[in-house]
Amino acid sequence: MENRDRKIRIAVINATKVSIEPVEQAAKDFPEVELFHFMDEGMSWLGKQEGRISGKNLSRMIQLIHSAEELGVDGILLSCTIFSPFIDQLRLCTDLPLVAADIGVFEKAAALYQKIGAIVSFGPTMESVAWVVDRCKQTINPTFDVEIKLAEGAFDAAAAGDDGLHNQIVFETARSFQGKEAIVLSQMSQLRALPLFADYPIPVLTSPSVSLGLLLELITK
Repeated sequence: MENRDRKIRIAVINATKVSIEPVEQAAKDFPEVELFHFMDEGMSWLGKQEGRISGKNLSRMIQLIHSAEELGVDGILLSCTIFSPFIDQLRLCTDLPLVAADIGVFEKAAALYQKIGAIVSFGPTMESVAWVVDRCKQTINPTFDVEIKLAEGAFDAAAAGDDGLHNQIVFETARSFQGKEAIVLSQMSQLRALPLFADYPIPVLTSPSVSLGLLLELITK
């Protein structure tokens, strides 16, 4: 492990404002970390309008990665899960450790469980989450069984500042699963709903703490 006389600097690249607070909350468990947020809401807007991640959208992400490098950070966390299917290509654009928020939490779930429920709150990420699940089947657990559900209206509620409604929608979506060993809240913004799961009968995994921990391991090894 490298000796450091400063905190570990992590750039968090966001495509929506609602992901910032959950990452900040999770970072409280990592006092050795200093976060720097990079924001481009145009990336999520384009993803929704185009129904895919286009070349021009990838270019916006790569520009932010280069901006993070210029700042002198030690690693990069992508909080915007719509870019997860492009993680291997994006890693070619930087020598820094780079982690996609949802990949880490699904890899952990695949290593621990066979049947889980996964909640998505931003519709355009349904396909990217399915890609992450397939990746986990290929690399970790070929019998990994994941049912993905959209928490309809949760993202819009969070964007409008109605955390209570967001949290209730996420919680009710989780309750609709049957026969699961665990639940994955696949997006950063869903961390705000975690207090409702305090007495939940099965484990609930969230991406901010898992992905931050994974990135720290890559930085310090």
